[in-house]
Amino acid sequence: MKKEIILVGSYHFGQEEELIEKKEQEVIELVDHLAKYQPTKVAVEWEMSKDKELNIEYKESNGDYSIDEIQQIGFRLAKKLNHEKIYAVNWSGGISQEDVTELNATIQRSYPELLNTMKVISENAPDISLNTPLVDSFRKLNDNKATKELERMYLSFVTVTDNNKKMIGFDFLNKWSERELMVFKNIVEASNSNDSILLIIGSDHLWMLRNLFEGKGWKVINPFANK
Repeated sequence: MKKEIILVGSYHFGQEEELIEKKEQEVIELVDHLAKYQPTKVAVEWEMSKDKELNIEYKESNGDYSIDEIQQIGFRLAKKLNHEKIYAVNWSGGISQEDVTELNATIQRSYPELLNTMKVISENAPDISLNTPLVDSFRKLNDNKATKELERMYLSFVTVTDNNKKMIGFDFLNKWSERELMVFKNIVEASNSNDSILLIIGSDHLWMLRNLFEGKGWKVINPFANK
């Protein structure tokens, strides 16, 4: 049996605090949906260096969760499955806010076609709303076509340079790839034979992580794909 990675691209709940507070029952329904996949481990986008602190919070939590997706989904799911611990696998890496600002400014100044692509993707990105069940929002966020569009957009950054021929986009992607590889490494090292690991992470990370795990020979599962 192949090792499995169940990739859950997530919203960052802290940006939608008021809505999430009104959707507690829908969060529970989302967790119930994910629990059907019976993962052997739950991994989250939390610095691996702070795994010990995360697990102290996990063990002390008793239905009183902070608003972020790590606790709302990750803690709830791991508790429901009676897991002894939760796995912090993130590494924030070298991407700074300055890197992001510089990339965006260069694209806005000199790359109108790419800028338009980014605007279209942003405008069409599914959001969390009172009128849409949370599971449906996650299904749209994790849609394979949307993930492929993000992949093409990110890879388009490779040719972005400024007026001084500085490789703005290449340098950004280099740092981005380093982060993805570190998350991949952390999960691989945390896995045992026949593991089925569910990872909760920002949806922009799905495309590269999917490619990495498929390349490694793991079975990659989208828990929101239509069957």
